[in-house]
Amino acid sequence: MPEPNPTVPASETPEARCPFHAGPEDRFPLPRQHPFHPPGQYAERGREAPIRQVLQWNGSPAWFVTSYALVKALLMDARTSADATHPSYPAQSPALVLARRDYQAFAQMDPPEHTVERKLLTPEFSAKRVEEMRPKVQAIADRLIDRMMAAGDAADLVRDYAAPLPCQVICTLLGVPESDHAALQGWSAEISSRSTAPERAAAMIREFCDGYLTTLVRRKNAQPEDDLLSRLIVEQMRPGHLSELKVVSLARLFLTAGHESTTGTLGVGLATLLYHPDQLERLRCEPELIGSAVEEILRFTDVTHAGRLRIAKEDIEIGGVTIRAGDAIIMHQATANREAAIFADPHRFDISRNPRQHLAFGMGIHRCIGQPLARMELAVAFNTIVQRLPAMRPTETLEALDFHHGMAIYGLRALPVRLGTLAAI
Repeated sequence: MPEPNPTVPASETPEARCPFHAGPEDRFPLPRQHPFHPPGQYAERGREAPIRQVLQWNGSPAWFVTSYALVKALLMDARTSADATHPSYPAQSPALVLARRDYQAFAQMDPPEHTVERKLLTPEFSAKRVEEMRPKVQAIADRLIDRMMAAGDAADLVRDYAAPLPCQVICTLLGVPESDHAALQGWSAEISSRSTAPERAAAMIREFCDGYLTTLVRRKNAQPEDDLLSRLIVEQMRPGHLSELKVVSLARLFLTAGHESTTGTLGVGLATLLYHPDQLERLRCEPELIGSAVEEILRFTDVTHAGRLRIAKEDIEIGGVTIRAGDAIIMHQATANREAAIFADPHRFDISRNPRQHLAFGMGIHRCIGQPLARMELAVAFNTIVQRLPAMRPTETLEALDFHHGMAIYGLRALPVRLGTLAAI
């Protein structure tokens, strides 16, 4: 599939409409014209109005921001709120509305509660703790590749690698039994999907949080182990610093958001490498580029295509508009990460670029707490498969791949390949 500049001309001239208010072409989200690029209409209209109104999938309005500078400014602005219990908070899916309202964790909270809760968890994602996890992540990656090689020359890199690896990592961190991994992946997919009916969403959230997670927390309270959940229970819940509901809410956050974005990045990132064979070969020959390659994959794929979500706590004048108190804000960092003024030739995939200024992990006080783990996990996962399977090749054209757009996280349903090894024979 060719990769032209993915800009799509607007259906109307700028003079024919007010650039700041939603028209028929301003539904959010829009479909992609190319699987590796955010919808071209976002950048096209963004050049005319970098802050404008859109209609969300559920019909509610929101301010939509695509400029790198303005996204960064709003993420750092104390006048914006991440409080997901606000009735106007942008809705990514029916289940996420319920989960974030009834099982709120620090990622969707404001100071001072956010500050206190985040501080309790920061040591779990320190550089020291992440490095202690590296051998476990390496063992998981090697085991999955061994299993693929033993099964034959054909494999699905999503089913066999990109989906199970992050799930196993986060479950190892939290102390979730391996027998529960498949069920957790199913719950996570339903929570993220916009197609999950509200009635099913409510029942599924109760099943997941009130049922499974509450039982898990109580079991660990009775018999703690060496894992994050046990430490939270012993050090924070038992002394009364955190309630049982709060520990369940944190477990919900980590077990869904904590692995889903890494699964999406790993799957789409592997596809990006396979369909840019020059970059794949370069990474094989220059493994020292793995750090830079991870940053470029994060910038180029940015699977959080639903954007960073906020509510205005007070009126904010920015970018030529006034965002009123209580208005919803969607900051589309995937488009901002393709801004030519920040990233030269932004639609070109280049693993030597090392774009550390990308916004894939957000910015400010809500910057992703798990980014050190995600970076290490992705580096191990990409480097291991590229070096161990140097002859792997895709068996489908890029056009034939099934990317899912109806989830909070962008991703790939399957990535069929030939491993290029006779080890199974």
